[in-house]
Amino acid sequence: MIAVVAAMGLAPRLLLACAVCYGTPGAPQTRGMNFGIFTMLGVTGVVLGGFGGLFFSFARRARRHSTELMP
Repeated sequence: MIAVVAAMGLAPRLLLACAVCYGTPGAPQTRGMNFGIFTMLGVTGVVLGGFGGLFFSFARRARRHSTELMP
């Protein structure tokens, strides 16, 4: 373990932060990370919207079914 830490200390380039952590806005890695974040947000929004539509559909069907049963 000491040898690994010493090797990383001798190669300081390995210890530098990546472009995303460092904050370089035009780096391809930063653009890719932003695209990935927006994609995950979009997928989450679509799934939550689908669940909302499902429950809205269930409520509408239940209301229609209860009015058909009432004389």
